[in-house]
Amino acid sequence: MRILRAFVRRLTGADVRALRAEIVALRATLNQVAEVVMDLNHDVRSGSEQSLPLFLGYMERLRLDADTAVAAAEVIERQLAEMRELSNNPPIE
Repeated sequence: MRILRAFVRRLTGADVRALRAEIVALRATLNQVAEVVMDLNHDVRSGSEQSLPLFLGYMERLRLDADTAVAAAEVIERQLAEMRELSNNPPIE
């Protein structure tokens, strides 16, 4: 909790606006994922032979999107770790 309070104290107005913009983008993405899941749910429940290939295509796209999101999160975590390391050990000139 102490680390979170220190982080919040360091935020500037521009940082807060940027975070708000990211939250809006995440909400939009979440709504898209929710729509896809609802569509998939409908396709699965319909049980028709026609929708099964469509369902499998959606499933593969959703899996690939999830893999991409995980990879992006890992890259961000590595970059944050590097930034923390640099802020704790500034380069000697």
